[in-house]
Amino acid sequence: MKQKTIAFMAAGMGSRFGGLKQVHEVVNNYALLDFSIYDALQAGFNHLVFIIREEILHVFEIRYKNSLPKYVQVDFVIQDTIGLPERKKPWGTGHALLSLKNTIHSNFALINADDFYGREAYKLMYNALYENDKHENYFIGYQLKNTLSDFGTVSRGVCVLNKDQELLKITEHTNIDKANLQVSLETIVSMNFWGFTTDIFNIAEFLFKTFLEKHKDSEAAEFYIPTLVDFMLEKNKGTFNMLKTSTKWFGITYKEDEPMVKKHLQEFISKGEYPVKLW
Repeated sequence: MKQKTIAFMAAGMGSRFGGLKQVHEVVNNYALLDFSIYDALQAGFNHLVFIIREEILHVFEIRYKNSLPKYVQVDFVIQDTIGLPERKKPWGTGHALLSLKNTIHSNFALINADDFYGREAYKLMYNALYENDKHENYFIGYQLKNTLSDFGTVSRGVCVLNKDQELLKITEHTNIDKANLQVSLETIVSMNFWGFTTDIFNIAEFLFKTFLEKHKDSEAAEFYIPTLVDFMLEKNKGTFNMLKTSTKWFGITYKEDEPMVKKHLQEFISKGEYPVKLW
């Protein structure tokens, strides 16, 4: 069976949340990640790759190694820090992506492990990656109004598009909240739901080396995917087509977000959009 791959970035520390957010159970002993896995499998993905830290590998193996449907291939990739300057914090989403280089060999999707993207997003991405012969990159575009938290500020990748809905630039905006909007609520933002060809790996390798030369002594600097994407756009190394969704994104950025997330998921289950037992 041809691999249809989706990778989940799950190596984060959950510092604002205060714990291992990736597998924090919200409804019926399931985490947000479990609903993402369910949506991905429904869309057609059959190869799941979890990018994690060494110290949480056993947690993920116990939870996912033998529990998912038999047709699903599961791989665990360590976001490795061997050979890197020592520090506590992970090196960012761009470094997480780079850690996939030896595991993924064809088009793939990449998402955050602790966000709820909506089933439509997975269908759009699956179709774009596997139902046509184009050698292109994609991202899911959300309206800013569908991505805000009621309990604090957020950072969002604000997107500038051309008339063909191709990405021209992505800029990280920090400290966005409902009371202090710097941009329109209709603005398209990226929530780190990407579709890549394997060309991305060589570019990421080159840019990460450059990044390390500048930031090797930093405890906080991170190598982000939007940095990679902007470089590719500036150097004409590829295009990024927007796949627009009207779905509401949600996540547990702050502990106070959890009751709202729980309420949404319980509503979906009561409507029959998700079974009580996911697998």
